[in-house]
Amino acid sequence: MLSVRQMDFNLRDWTDDDFRQISASEKKIKKVGQSAGAGSDKFITACRDLLTCVITGSPANIEQVITTITHVRAFAYLLVNSAEFISKVRINYALLIHLTSIRSPLSRLTLTQLIRAFLTQFDKVTNAEQLENWCKFIKYQLSQLDTSKGSSDLKIHAKYANEIFSIDGPEKIVERASDEKVDFETIVKKLALNGYTDGRYLTLSRYYYYLETLEAINIGEDHPILQEVCKKDVINSPYKENRLLGHAILEILIDRSQGSQISQSWQNTILTIAGDPRVPKSHSNFQQWWALLGEKRIALMRGWLSRFDLKLFLKILEQSAEDGYNSDMRRMFKDRKIFMEGLESQGLVAESRLFLSRYAEQYLRRHYKKEELPNFARVESSETSMIYLNIAGSIHMIEGSHSFKLKLMDKLPSNSRVNDYSVNYIRDHSLRTTIEMQYQEEFSGRYGITAITHHPPLNWQNKAINFLKKHNVKVTISEVIPQENYREYKQKFGVY
Repeated sequence: MLSVRQMDFNLRDWTDDDFRQISASEKKIKKVGQSAGAGSDKFITACRDLLTCVITGSPANIEQVITTITHVRAFAYLLVNSAEFISKVRINYALLIHLTSIRSPLSRLTLTQLIRAFLTQFDKVTNAEQLENWCKFIKYQLSQLDTSKGSSDLKIHAKYANEIFSIDGPEKIVERASDEKVDFETIVKKLALNGYTDGRYLTLSRYYYYLETLEAINIGEDHPILQEVCKKDVINSPYKENRLLGHAILEILIDRSQGSQISQSWQNTILTIAGDPRVPKSHSNFQQWWALLGEKRIALMRGWLSRFDLKLFLKILEQSAEDGYNSDMRRMFKDRKIFMEGLESQGLVAESRLFLSRYAEQYLRRHYKKEELPNFARVESSETSMIYLNIAGSIHMIEGSHSFKLKLMDKLPSNSRVNDYSVNYIRDHSLRTTIEMQYQEEFSGRYGITAITHHPPLNWQNKAINFLKKHNVKVTISEVIPQENYREYKQKFGVY
């Protein structure tokens, strides 16, 4: 007498949650069954069989469940319509081939559903290798169709199968639009993909279209595409080589602006996506974005932001004079503006940092979006704001509002923390008086610091120019003083 060897099974107990998920899915399927015609009960049962398999933790056994043509139809249907099924099933080549062992070639309905699943889910339900196999499978099935008569989406898909059903298909769609010189929506309609606009496939295509557009528009152009590329789902979308689409967007904007002054709209876009690179390297924005963009791009952005810092500081300085009815500030504003802008226009400003009063911060918040502002530190003052400028990489300059003396020094005291981006809050006197004492204490006997009162006109500029010259920083004098005062300056001090 034959004996049967005992087999051990280790199956987990079903939970109430398992039954709830299956019950909820059955309700969805029954809605379809009501209009599915003859055999709808079989179809609902097939769907339930497949759902039970994946929901109870046995998706690897799904091939054993798919035994009839109805199961094949149910599989394709669930892959499009059931979130529970999609979240647990994994498409692989063996599974796809198994479908054809039940019916070959696949019916048009089943193939249409598989294509819909492909265009809707794309890389969400499989890895790159299996996605390529899915592409091959669909292209083969399309090649078995008789497309000699009539017209249908399947006929169009078969014609352009090599472009559409490819692991880099989303990019190929954009390339075709570019080659044919048509917009994105036109090519989508031509390839009969307009029914899948919310799917993962066309979402990626649209993202690549954004990159193509950024490459094509005029440098610095304030184009509507800039608003689109700032969206979180766009910038955080996977791109290539473990990078995000946001990295590609940033590279295009920065690289195309190289050699010119970046436009305000492009700069705002970069700041909105990645923030200011002048933050501690441990900062989340730096880690996510700037660390992968390279030092050259960081240096370019630092330079552009220095100009922006200066622009903001001068606006604050001017507004402070107007709002405070300060005649001295208004009188001195023009000369100070020309002096600092002249240094910047000569390419002498290597780095900058803003220190803003409560008033200045409120003023900027009214005129700029939070994400469009550069990194700055707050000053414990309702009025005084300052700006730090690194001149030619060798001289440190600090300028400020409200009776602030212009400070120039050849070294920064180590405990001043002026360019320490982890410091977000300082006291007014730290840069007004304390930094001078810190310099004298640390560099005793060194004559590399000066504090200049902005009066009388031309005299203070001459003192600053002489200090810079003494420390090997060459300044074109005509660019840092008012044109109408240049002749007077030459008469008083000469030009060297």
